[in-house]
Amino acid sequence: MNRTPRRSPRLTLVGMALAAGALLTTAPADANTTRPDATTRPLVVVIDTPWEEIAPMAKAAHSNGIWVSDVGRADLTDVTVTIDASALKGVSDDVDVPCDPDGDLIGVCDGIGPVRRGVPVRAGAVRVGRPKTSATGTSHQVRITATAGDGSRGMQRYTVTVPETRPTFDRGANARERLAPGGTLPLPGGFTNFTRAPLPAVRVELTLSSGLSLTKRFRNCVWVPSETGSATVSCKVLGPFEPLASYDLDLGAVRADVHAMWEGVGYQVRSMSADAPLVEVPLGDERKGDGPDELTAVPRSAAPTHIRADGDFWQPLHTAVDVANIADFAVTGTTLRGRPGDVVRAEFTVRNLGPGSRNPTQKEGRSDYAPLWLSVPPGVTVVHAPPICFGHKTNRPSTRYEDNVGLGKPKGRGYSCGGTGGQYLAAGEELRYVFEFRIEASGDLRPGFVTTMYREGDPRPKNNTARVEVKER
Repeated sequence: MNRTPRRSPRLTLVGMALAAGALLTTAPADANTTRPDATTRPLVVVIDTPWEEIAPMAKAAHSNGIWVSDVGRADLTDVTVTIDASALKGVSDDVDVPCDPDGDLIGVCDGIGPVRRGVPVRAGAVRVGRPKTSATGTSHQVRITATAGDGSRGMQRYTVTVPETRPTFDRGANARERLAPGGTLPLPGGFTNFTRAPLPAVRVELTLSSGLSLTKRFRNCVWVPSETGSATVSCKVLGPFEPLASYDLDLGAVRADVHAMWEGVGYQVRSMSADAPLVEVPLGDERKGDGPDELTAVPRSAAPTHIRADGDFWQPLHTAVDVANIADFAVTGTTLRGRPGDVVRAEFTVRNLGPGSRNPTQKEGRSDYAPLWLSVPPGVTVVHAPPICFGHKTNRPSTRYEDNVGLGKPKGRGYSCGGTGGQYLAAGEELRYVFEFRIEASGDLRPGFVTTMYREGDPRPKNNTARVEVKER
């Protein structure tokens, strides 16, 4: 009769943690699939992830480690781990199983050990690559068996699931395109219904940055402007769209305006009911398409064999459109004149001299300089700052919390104005910031400076910075 060995009262903390981890790892949602057999002790099979879910849009392969753990008193030798992952043939063409030289997805790892109590031994990992389209909405089981020289036996199973996702945009213009000002770019499109149910209709959405416009005004679409100047084009396209099938869209083209620079097109598609309104909550500024054409979807000759791997739910398909323009950003400094104790008013500006218009780049948008940074001269004190300028105790940008003075607060030695996220500036636009300074009797009349974060690709970087001088009367 097999008996579970009695645990030593001197079981180490590591051993207890491993035993608890093994029990937690095998704790079942379904006792028939995840609980080890009663005869497994003292050999336990531990899985990194008992229920592995492969996100259909995942970029990287999934790897699930397999471990053997000894929770008994004596060391275990000559441990053999058999991994049967043959069910994963239907999940991906890229499956790797340890100790599987013939590639049948059944691996036999011999000679593992010794396995000492409290020291788990890794037998390897099952790796699953990009899932097939046909695997969407399916689950497959991997079985692991471990045996030791003393007859101990451990068993474990885990399930690999490829959950159903949603219709996904999987065809658009190239990831990066180049245009001349006023030029047009053809805009192909397409999506796949990565579900196992037919869809009665879909909502196709294009997000166009401020320098781009769609050349066709489809009558089943609406244009919704945003505060940043970009526009969302939403179109209701009727189906039905079959399960795991692909469809193509002719979106016409986008045109770059004469001031466009670094632009972009975002693509999304969502399921919707056939009788749902295209605009769920009217805002009053929507504009319905007035063109003769309607956006329609036609079946693609062949659906993708594998689920798209270059994006996910939070990173939809996107095309960057670089327009051959430049933008020249310039700041203005000033001279503070007065006697010690005088309060002097000064205005600083940052202006886009054109010809291009743009938002800050990602690097610029994360800068502490913001559209305008003021380094206060040492001989003066700020007594009034604009409410959109954030004060710092240092005259250089700092990320230290203790260096913050606060938004619109006086007595800072440096100020970032306009918000750290930057601001869109069209050609000819100007931002103005008014400060009040008190001239001190310190006699230190070294200058300060103002500068701007808008520097990338600037044709005249010298006018990005200007001096702030102090002159005593």
